[in-house]
Amino acid sequence: MIRNKPNIDPDKKYNVKEACFELEICEDTLRKYRDSGLITCIHITSREIYYPGSELLSLWESVQKRKKHD
Repeated sequence: MIRNKPNIDPDKKYNVKEACFELEICEDTLRKYRDSGLITCIHITSREIYYPGSELLSLWESVQKRKKHD
């Protein structure tokens, strides 16, 4: 995951590819975070998923806190 705070608009919705690009993670990692409850998404259809920018920033912050404690 990106070390510096990503330039994410908290009011924008990001599709999976955009979210992965901004956080510098792969889709499997994003899915892992979603499945573990660290981030919530918006399902438009089963194949169309969006992540609120505010959720992406919260995820980034929580991952950074975990890294500091490890």
